[in-house]
Amino acid sequence: MGRLPEAGAEQTQVAGPETVRPWRQRFDWALYATVLSVLVAAGGLAFTGVSTYYATQVAIDQLAQSREDAGVKERRQASMVSAWSERQTNGGISGVLANRSLDPVTAVYVKGTATSPGETDGQSFIVLIETLPPCSMISLPANVVGRKADEFAADARIRVETIWFRDAQSLKWRRPSDAPLTPSAGPQDLPEFSGNNSNGNDFSIRLAEAVAAAKPMAKCGE
Repeated sequence: MGRLPEAGAEQTQVAGPETVRPWRQRFDWALYATVLSVLVAAGGLAFTGVSTYYATQVAIDQLAQSREDAGVKERRQASMVSAWSERQTNGGISGVLANRSLDPVTAVYVKGTATSPGETDGQSFIVLIETLPPCSMISLPANVVGRKADEFAADARIRVETIWFRDAQSLKWRRPSDAPLTPSAGPQDLPEFSGNNSNGNDFSIRLAEAVAAAKPMAKCGE
């Protein structure tokens, strides 16, 4: 017969294996939701920041382009007014003033020098042309730019140094022969006038005739 366990003796119990819960029950969903919310918020802030940056850059570029376009439009007519020199049949050189725009320019001051044969230093002259017609050019030979017809030799070399004028929008401009076109600073920028005038009480008939004889240009408004 087998022995019965003694009274009071502890009975040893064998524990079964621990039950493993599914991962869905072990995962901390609250922590996951918190982390996900933080990441989404951070991503949203980053996207907003990038979008704002690029929107600002686009606005800056558009403003710069708008200003550039306005400047080009503002200078369009003025850029079509120019002067140069060309040789005459008598061996002299005449100044030429041209307006390639489709609108007249007014209050045109022309400053330059006339150098007669045998001279090294030219003599200064200034003429004022009240209106330079659109799409036209006028010739300024020695007998026109001088205060008297014979002030300079007929075959003198005329060089236009600077022109000042007012465009159709009443904007004032200054164009030197050796520098870019710039806005004129106003009356203080003009030379002291003491030459021929194409209009007014003391106008020069020779200069007025030169303006009246303006020649049409082949290409205008370009």
